[in-house]
Order: sequence, then C-alpha cells, then structure tokens
Amino acid sequence: MGKNLSRRERKKRETRQRLMDAALRLFCERGYDASTVREIAEAADVAKSTFFNYFETKDAILPALAERQLLKIEDALSPEQEAPASPVARIKLALCMVAEDPLTDPLLVRQLFTALMQRRQQQDVRPDQALTYLLSDQVHQAQEVGEIRADLDPSYISSMIRAIFFQQMMAWYCGRRSIPLPVLLNRMIDLLLDGLAGPAWEEST
Repeated sequence: MGKNLSRRERKKRETRQRLMDAALRLFCERGYDASTVREIAEAADVAKSTFFNYFETKDAILPALAERQLLKIEDALSPEQEAPASPVARIKLALCMVAEDPLTDPLLVRQLFTALMQRRQQQDVRPDQALTYLLSDQVHQAQEVGEIRADLDPSYISSMIRAIFFQQMMAWYCGRRSIPLPVLLNRMIDLLLDGLAGPAWEEST
C-alpha cells in the first residue's frame, strides 16, 4: 500500500509516525502530564507548529496510538502472519499484545479514556469499541468451530472478556505481580471458558 503513495504522502506518514513514536517514548519516560507538545516535536525533529498539522492537541495523539496498536493486532491475527489456528488462542494473543503495549499503563489508560470521551462525537468507532469488535469477531469464529457455546451473543462475550481483562490489568499493575502477566491472562481466559460451576450447580438451581 505504501508503494502507491506519492513522495509527499510518504513523508507526511513518516512524520506522523515519528511524532507518535516520540510522544509514546516521552509519556513512558516522563509521564503524560510532564511531556509537552514542544518536547514531542523536538524529539521527532520537527517544529512545534508541525505537530498541530497532524494532531489538534496532545490528547489527540493517544487515540491515534491506540488505533495503531489495534491495526498491529489485527495484522497479527491474520492467516498471513501465521496466527494460531484456534480462535481462542488468537483471543489470548490479542489480549497479550494489548497488555504489552505501554498505553496500558494505568495513568495513560486514564488519559486515553478522557481523550476518547472528549472526541466521542468526532469518531465513528472509538479504539476501545474497536477492541470489542475485534474480540467479537474471534468469539464468533470460536463458536463456529465449537470452542465457545454457539447460543451466546458474541458481542456480550467480547464485552465481558474486555471488562475482565482490564480489571486484571489494573490489579496486576497495582502490585499483584506474583505471576507473569501473559500467564495471568491465559488463566483468565481458560477459567472464563471452563466456568466456575461445580458438579452440583445444575442440581442446586
């Protein structure tokens, strides 16, 4: 796709990517509040005014970073990238990729949520909704191959997975790091799919 772009378009895309990379690096090193637009522009080797050609505000760069990560996840789940054959395994892979992204730091998550709420009228699909849609598609595929019950709404299941995922992420970041995060997330999915009910549950109800 990039080969079909003009030199000017390629340069604009490269500049945008440099700004995003610089912003993410500074947010991780100094924190979101301590990083200024001027510093982001300097780190990307562009003028401060150039920043505003690509992003209206500093807040606006956060949804762009989240969208970029979601595109990477979508690509990683494609057959061309030799993604796992199992849809459930792909769900685990997607969650681990989200967890590994610096944007999942609790402070940045808060800032991202605020930025998304401020821009909710300007976007057809927010990155947080896009993650739910991505998971919903994998859940639907899992239902087709019998890995997940077919009588459940994929959207409901994906929303539940996303909610539990972020709860586990916050708990892990708050200090419960006795096991590696990918292991914790895999256990979460396995437990969710296996269920909590004991053998006497159906009889008691």
